[in-house]
Amino acid sequence: MLRIFKLSTLSLRVRIFLSMIVVIIVASVLLASISIIQFKNEAMEYHQERLERKENAVREHINFVLSTTTYPLSTENLELIFKDRIHELAHIHNIEINIYDLKGNLLKSSKESFSVDKISKPIPEYILKLVRSSVEKRYVNITTINGIKNRSSFTQIKDDKFKPLGVLNLPYQEDDGFY
Repeated sequence: MLRIFKLSTLSLRVRIFLSMIVVIIVASVLLASISIIQFKNEAMEYHQERLERKENAVREHINFVLSTTTYPLSTENLELIFKDRIHELAHIHNIEINIYDLKGNLLKSSKESFSVDKISKPIPEYILKLVRSSVEKRYVNITTINGIKNRSSFTQIKDDKFKPLGVLNLPYQEDDGFY
């Protein structure tokens, strides 16, 4: 016959043992959930700061290239200015770089492909409006594709007189594999 044990029929030693097990399990679950939340927040902050650092470094490098070029600084000449330099910039900073005109059409990309660079999709108009209307002339678009979070930074490229020449795009894929 099956006996159902009541907690009060168990010895004091067994009750203390069971309560300690329950306390340890609850504490472990709480600790694990807090750790997971903390790691996710740290990862989000890390990726945001890393993209900002990369963007600042690439912008400084682009400003240097613009200040040393012999071509007149205009949107039409951006493709010529970065013709040979964009792959070097992407290699140095270890990030894909796309340069668009002010209407959102791709001028130059560091993405290595056999297709013509002009086939790439233009920047959506709403992103261009957000870049133009923001104080920093910058917008970060966050999307999730196949469970992988992608950040894409859009920043205006300006000449030495702060006249907009084009739009710099840095796509960045978040890799949380190390967590």
